[in-house]
Amino acid sequence: MLAKVMVVEDERIVAFNLRQRLSQLGYEVPGIAASCEEALRMAEQTHPDLVLMDIRIEGDVDGIETATRLNSVYPVPVVYLTAYSEDSTLERARATRPYGYLLKPFSEREMHATIQMALERRKVEGALEESEERLRLALEAAEMGIMDADAETRLVELAGKSAQIFGLDPSRAHASCAALLICVDKADREHVRAEIEGSLRRLSQYQVEFRRTGADGRPRWLKAQGRNYASAHGKHTRMIGVVQDITERRLAEERISKLNEELERRVSARTAELQATVADLDAFSYSVAHDLRSPVRAIINFSKTLLDVCSGFLDEESTRYLDRMHAAGKRMADMIDALLKLSHITRVELQVRPVDLSALAAEVAEQLRETEPHRVVEFAIAPGAIANADEELMRLVLDNLISNAWKFTSKHARAKIEVGVAQNGGGTTYFVRDDGAGFDMTYAHKLFGAFQRLHQSTEFQGTGIGLATVQRIIQRHGGKIWAEAAVEQGATFYFTLPRQKTEDRGQKTEDRQ
Repeated sequence: MLAKVMVVEDERIVAFNLRQRLSQLGYEVPGIAASCEEALRMAEQTHPDLVLMDIRIEGDVDGIETATRLNSVYPVPVVYLTAYSEDSTLERARATRPYGYLLKPFSEREMHATIQMALERRKVEGALEESEERLRLALEAAEMGIMDADAETRLVELAGKSAQIFGLDPSRAHASCAALLICVDKADREHVRAEIEGSLRRLSQYQVEFRRTGADGRPRWLKAQGRNYASAHGKHTRMIGVVQDITERRLAEERISKLNEELERRVSARTAELQATVADLDAFSYSVAHDLRSPVRAIINFSKTLLDVCSGFLDEESTRYLDRMHAAGKRMADMIDALLKLSHITRVELQVRPVDLSALAAEVAEQLRETEPHRVVEFAIAPGAIANADEELMRLVLDNLISNAWKFTSKHARAKIEVGVAQNGGGTTYFVRDDGAGFDMTYAHKLFGAFQRLHQSTEFQGTGIGLATVQRIIQRHGGKIWAEAAVEQGATFYFTLPRQKTEDRGQKTEDRQ
């Protein structure tokens, strides 16, 4: 787009010549005015980028006064044209802050250079004004003020909300360093003075938080920060910085601190309760191990003795009663052992290291084959399944899952049990799959509960503790376990473990795979 240059010149021949020369140089001339009134009206209508203003124009108002009036209604860069160079005239012209002078006669080259410099200066000034406006809006939004201190006079120029933040008259534009220091609370005054003086000596940045007493008598917290500037010779000249009222932030920090203290108190109290609960569980475990096992063991042993010694003297119904008593005692003993094992798992310290799950699965499979060598079961165990975990606890996990698969495929003539690894979403999932009895997914929420069974004990024996134990172990490792199944179509148990070596995670259940 061509720059628009308006001409204010009362000599028609000179004005026409200027129009031609400007057009040849690539400028648009929207109009020529000969008087002040005509210039003001034309500027409002055409919006020029620059005005070439002759000092001597038609009418009682000269070019200098016209420029003054023009800037009040339509600010635009003005370059004066004159054949006069009197000091008084130039002084009046200088007061209007013109963008240049062209002394008649002048060449096209001089005119073009002066116009280009004026337009560039206006462009720079416009960018600066826009930047200053953005800064002003930012300071207002942030409730901040600017301080610009002279190193020699210690006089501080206050901008933005500086005066208001210090509790001074908001219209105040200047204050001495001493006057600002008096605004600081006595308890903080010496500290602030030392920080500022130290910054002055070192020509370094400073940052200090302090209080002042507000109009309501309550302390207000302020934060001042900035830096020092030196001349090219290393002499300190200015200290520029910002000040901000941070009372709300400090009050929020105090509230957070109090909340943290209360939280710590509650955590301590809760920890004490948990420790007491653990102590009660330990006492219960001890009682189960010693006080309950003895009578149960007696029931088992005496019922067995009666069956062995008195079998010839008992009728069929009495023998059946003793058999049921003996079997019930054994089931009770197994349940007590399972409960003790579950309790032990929650307290044992994890020994985490790389574990070969494939090798553990193979060991469990071999043991199961030895217990029932007549069964036809195919094992498919994926090689190289390595995880960071506690080896003994993972042995227990695989023993439970694979033993369950073995048990729930026992009514099939042929069966297949698969132990594998799947990669999904950047994580690793391990699984144990069988093609046995399966279960109804409607009751899957009961699957990992202690003593929860989805099959009758007459179909498949068990204590109902195995899967609860498996879930507790996986959760302690920071993993997750779930299952998918269908009746008579088998079941698949999936679990994840963390990739990195980790410490005991208690009951944390976040899935990290």
